[in-house]
Amino acid sequence: MEKKKVNQKKNKEDKSKKIVDDSKRKLGVRQGRITREYNRLIKLFNMSSKEKQHVIKKLCARASFLLILSEDIEKEINSDNLTVLTINASQQFTKANPLMKDYRDTVKSYQTVIKQLCDLTKNDNATRKNDPDELEEFLNT
Repeated sequence: MEKKKVNQKKNKEDKSKKIVDDSKRKLGVRQGRITREYNRLIKLFNMSSKEKQHVIKKLCARASFLLILSEDIEKEINSDNLTVLTINASQQFTKANPLMKDYRDTVKSYQTVIKQLCDLTKNDNATRKNDPDELEEFLNT
């Protein structure tokens, strides 16, 4: 009897370790995706002046996080339904998936950050007219 309890306890510990390992792995994968996106944005917006570099790095970090977060939310929405059945006492009704609001807010924040980055580099490029405008070429394609 005691041996059975010990085995059950071991199984629970193994399952919890597996869950922790899986979440650490997912976090590491997400962090890698964020880093790749950050590096891509830094290369894209690197043409600005030295005074603005600190702000641009912060905005690139925020934009890369928001983009990866919105991609993850989008995957969850695609795997679930767009509507959710809600049971409230004696009533049943369907409502929009709660992730839809989070997704909308995340995408809106991402767009705002990217617009800020574009405005910063556009103002900087207006002062340096001889430099080729690679960012505008990229955005126009």
